[in-house]
Amino acid sequence: MTHIIFGPPGTGKTEKLIRKVESYIKENVDPDKIGYFTFSKNATEEAHKRMFKNFGLTFKDLPYFRTLHSLGFKQLGFDKTKVMKSEHYKEIGKTCGIEVKFASWNEDEGGIFHSDCPHLSLIELARSKNISIEEQYNKNEHTEDLDMTDVFRFAKEINNFKRDRPGMVDFTDMINQLVETKKFPKLKVAFVDEAQDLSLMQWKLVEGIKNNSDMLYVAGDDDQCIYKWRGANVESFLNLEGSKEILTKSYRVPKEVFNTANKIINRIHKNKRVQKTWMPTDKKGSVDYHDDISQIKFSTGEWLVLGRDRWKLDEFEQHFQDHNIFYERSKKHNPLKDKFEVIDLYENKLKQGQYLAYDECHSIKKKMLNKHWTNKMFKAMVPNKMYNMDMLKKDFGLNTDERWQVALSRIGENDTIKIEDLLKKGESLIKGARIKLATIHGVKGNEKQNVVLPLCLSKSSLEAYEIDATDEHRLMYVGATRSKESLHIIYPKKGGYQI
Repeated sequence: MTHIIFGPPGTGKTEKLIRKVESYIKENVDPDKIGYFTFSKNATEEAHKRMFKNFGLTFKDLPYFRTLHSLGFKQLGFDKTKVMKSEHYKEIGKTCGIEVKFASWNEDEGGIFHSDCPHLSLIELARSKNISIEEQYNKNEHTEDLDMTDVFRFAKEINNFKRDRPGMVDFTDMINQLVETKKFPKLKVAFVDEAQDLSLMQWKLVEGIKNNSDMLYVAGDDDQCIYKWRGANVESFLNLEGSKEILTKSYRVPKEVFNTANKIINRIHKNKRVQKTWMPTDKKGSVDYHDDISQIKFSTGEWLVLGRDRWKLDEFEQHFQDHNIFYERSKKHNPLKDKFEVIDLYENKLKQGQYLAYDECHSIKKKMLNKHWTNKMFKAMVPNKMYNMDMLKKDFGLNTDERWQVALSRIGENDTIKIEDLLKKGESLIKGARIKLATIHGVKGNEKQNVVLPLCLSKSSLEAYEIDATDEHRLMYVGATRSKESLHIIYPKKGGYQI
């Protein structure tokens, strides 16, 4: 039997699944007969923490709480040292005369493949869709000018590489080979979350889980399918047979944002989605429109600044740097953050009498001149030991307790001025940046008090939007519904999504 749960934004579909898992455990179902399969590794870890907190169950007690590709890895006994890595693809690329700078599967995005090499991306996309490379090539979804002969040659060399190194596998192999061998565990009940983002081959794996389980719960939201460009097969979710339940109350989205989001998603033809009636929170919220990010005041509150593509985030990042606005960008390092952390260690911990670990002391030392902390005496310190201010002054060469602007002089004059300005504005050394930059694809499941959503599209995205707007409707819907209070929409300067 299969039960399908549709969860609009903020309605708690994952919480619904977890509570159902807990009910089975309370009914004395053996934990190793329960399967809980998630789209991301982070989601699996959160489920493990919940089970440990509430029932004292460890990882060993819950062998089938894992991602789908991880299930294939476990069931088929693959060797962790023989999983394809970026350096392997670089080596294959050299053989083909094609540059590969990076290639990897992101475990926090359902094992989705990422690479700068368009040949490799096309090959893996075809595999996730369970179609031939030629068929994927002929779809003309790639934006680069690719020679099909080069693509076939690259695919052949990947196979040769694996053949010459017995046991080498990638994430797609973990899925495909489990489907082929049918070595599925026998379960009392199984749960699958974020089902709208599963590829066709992952759906075949879910079918195998269903056939070997007494009961299957599947949760997702077709309106939030935003990985179709990487092989997500939302049609399999829409066509899944079983009893259906729609969660009707959002605990995130306020009324005004709800109204805007529904205007977006209702543009999708009713034949392409499940119609859902759900309600926002009791808060009114707000939706404001702007011509440029400079019109938005970021002085208070938590913010999620989104971009359809990375190039838009580059623009926003430059704006924040030009105006000394403290931010963090997903998968990118902000050097001021490290300096903030060192100042916090020095001013709020070491000078307040706390003990610091060797590595923390070393971080402080690197920002000091030799006159403030003598190199020779610092070298007498040993790892795996804790130190306070008195110990460091007496035995290990620390010669100052001046304010950080003087003591940590290697931070540099320019950054010192910037940090002083940020502190005057009330930015926290401890909590980190209030403002987060990320692509819409990178924040699904996330939420913030305030959200910035630009409507600009790249040339290729605009062309696809004009042919079939469905995917862009879903993407903008996901972006808008990250907001818990206010949504700030930025109009495109030319050619973009129309609200």
